[in-house]
Amino acid sequence: MTQSVMTKYDFSDVIRLYNDTLTPLAESYKNSKNLGGKVRGTVGRLYENIAHAIILMVNPNLTVLHNDYINVPSRSGRYFKKTQVDLHVYNKDKLILVIEGKTFLDSSMLDRAISEFDKIRRVKDKMLPSCVFTGQQCVSEESFLWFHDEQPFDLFVVNETKKRDSKYPIFQTLDPLDVNKLTQFADYVDNIVQRLSLIHI
Repeated sequence: MTQSVMTKYDFSDVIRLYNDTLTPLAESYKNSKNLGGKVRGTVGRLYENIAHAIILMVNPNLTVLHNDYINVPSRSGRYFKKTQVDLHVYNKDKLILVIEGKTFLDSSMLDRAISEFDKIRRVKDKMLPSCVFTGQQCVSEESFLWFHDEQPFDLFVVNETKKRDSKYPIFQTLDPLDVNKLTQFADYVDNIVQRLSLIHI
């Protein structure tokens, strides 16, 4: 279970959210049957909520939207498709960061994420910062490098145990959060905001 660690950010609320969400889920899963889908859904949303909380901790003036669908034209401009990822971060009216949140990241999930990053960048900004915020991952190094070469993105794997083992899901192991990685993500958000402020000076 994650314990508070001294950093330049106060992650105590984030850690409490993590522990308070996972502990009853672990008990429910042990004592009940057929709760796997409900547990997975709750844990999946947990990482979105953690990222959301850290963003507002860094800068409470930012706006974080879920289900913020963006209309993307086809290459010819004749057809349109609505697309989004889990979190869209705005500074006033400007989209400054998009985030895909996952309990764990595998190759198929990453493939989908970079496809959505590409669509959003075509409409908004080809250099728009994009990242995956996940508890654990099971993407091979070669696959990761291929995806990153196709569509640059940043990755934050925020549990202490980085490699996913399907036999030991997070809601059973209660694997702690990596506070250093949380700090890196907070710095990442802060740097994006600071760069934007310099552009508009």
